Amino acid sequence: MYGYETFHDELMINLVESVHRGTSSHAYIFEGEKGLGKLNSARLFAAALTCSNIDISPCGVCSACIEAKANTNPDIIYVRPKKDKKSIGADDMRELEEDVAIKPFNSNHKVYIFEDGMQLTDAAQNTFLKTFEEPPEYAVFIIVIENTASLLQTVLSRCTHIHFPCVSDKIVEEYIKKQYPEEQERLSFLIKYCAGVPKMADSVINDTDFELLRTASLNMFSVLFSSNKRSAFDVRKFLDENKEKAMQVLDFWLSFARDVVLMQTGVGDSIINVDKRPELRKIASSINPEEIIQIIERLVTSEKMLVRYVSLKAVSMWLVLR
Repeated sequence: MYGYETFHDELMINLVESVHRGTSSHAYIFEGEKGLGKLNSARLFAAALTCSNIDISPCGVCSACIEAKANTNPDIIYVRPKKDKKSIGADDMRELEEDVAIKPFNSNHKVYIFEDGMQLTDAAQNTFLKTFEEPPEYAVFIIVIENTASLLQTVLSRCTHIHFPCVSDKIVEEYIKKQYPEEQERLSFLIKYCAGVPKMADSVINDTDFELLRTASLNMFSVLFSSNKRSAFDVRKFLDENKEKAMQVLDFWLSFARDVVLMQTGVGDSIINVDKRPELRKIASSINPEEIIQIIERLVTSEKMLVRYVSLKAVSMWLVLR
């Protein structure tokens, strides 16, 4: 759309038209799952805000639009942590406030794109609060974020919240076919696995170990239902061997468990792992529904434990020993 790879045309048309009407806001939150093109959408919106031809912005031909596409527009500033840091702190925001006080170079607006709002510390948000509340008339802030839970309510209340929902399977299919025409054989699985997030396909297709790990995880899946206590150590060993991708293994197991439930309830056409149907059908016929529900609950809790930095050893032992 307008030369930018986005997946929410109607939403972006409304935002661009708000620029034409002169009704755009001074602060936005672009919220949605990773892989939905939120940053590119922010770039497109910034191009519209800084375009010289405001009535048809972004025109794509003025110097501001050309620079915006090349990420060299001086009136579009990308806010990210400094090279030696993982977060944006209060001192960083004080420096940013000084920049905000400087008028745009060539445009009516000066746009600040926070590439990952999760990196904003509470102190940083509090420091910048007054600027969010009373910015110069030319300043526009766009916070790109996966989940607004990390943002203070005082920040949320000062921003226009734009939610980017997951898209249809058709849009995902079009993206995969365009970017990866060679993936015809895995297309059905990829569409299901991406679950409405087109760019998730990038991480799957570009991960050379993805299929090996998924197959190995499926081979280990039935061990989760074993009554043999030795199985706990087998699971622990498998997770330890793949500790860098332990969360991905748990995700695989959850998707297998979900597919088994769907098969047991007669809606097997909706499974994700369509290429593993024979193996999953065999598992579905060998365990009772109560067991699979119990495993799903334990897998969900296991992922929460990992997020809370519980040791992998403790997670694997808790998962299987019951």
